[in-house]
Parts: sequence; C-alpha cells; structure tokens
Amino acid sequence: MDVGRISARALATAAAAALLLQAVPAGATTAAASPQSVCGSGYGVIDTLPISTGKLWATVYLLYNSGNGYNCVVTMKTADIGTATYTQARIQVSGSSTIHRDSGNFTSYAGPVRVKAAGKCVQFGGIASDGPGGQRFQSLSSWGHCG
Repeated sequence: MDVGRISARALATAAAAALLLQAVPAGATTAAASPQSVCGSGYGVIDTLPISTGKLWATVYLLYNSGNGYNCVVTMKTADIGTATYTQARIQVSGSSTIHRDSGNFTSYAGPVRVKAAGKCVQFGGIASDGPGGQRFQSLSSWGHCG
C-alpha cells in the first residue's frame, strides 16, 4: 500500500468536498427556487406584484399558510440573476408600525419574510435594482388580504 498515494487521494477528496460545502450567500441558489420552496411547506401564493419599468426586474410574491396564520413575502429577481444586486422583500401588518424586511445584495431573491397576520390586513412590496450600485425600483401594494 502506497501511503503517499492514499494521502494525496484523501487530500484531493477533502478539497473537493470543501468546495462543494462552501457557504452559499443568502438569496443564492444552485437551482431555480420557487416562492413556495423559499417560504416552506404549507405556503401558497395569494398575490403577486411586478417590479417593472417596462422591463420586469422582479416579482414580489405574497404567500399564506392557513395552518399557522403566517404570511410570507419573497422578491424573486427576473433580471440580473446570478449577479448580486440590491433586492428587498417587505411586509407590514395593519395596526403595527413595524415593517418586516429582508434586504441586501442578492443573486436571485430576497426573503423569506414571515409575519403572523391571521385576521389582519397586510401591505407588501419589494425593491429591485438595475445592477450593482444601480438605480432602485419599488412596488408597494395597497392594504389588503384582510382574512
């Protein structure tokens, strides 16, 4: 048995595994994510909001889980996917001044942002930009989904 060869093979295997296990930044995926997969089991899409200037930059998805009474918001980029650009998902529950959000330079989506909102109205929205350090575009819903 050649110990040098075994050690080299073990080192190569460990290096390959380390590359595969590198941390993936928030909002980055190796495969196309869906709003449901981002929010988790039990959530279904109840509304969408485009972020558009003639070009669709992103779509904001509002999801609801009737099993736990939580809403979830995700902003899925449709432009510059794979490039880290400023992206935000946000939601506010009626009766609260708190705006819950996830924002930063993401490669594919912002979120999930989850809030308990059973029996209350929500306002949701998002921001997408036209490139790293670029202009930001926003869409914000009216108050609704008061169930």
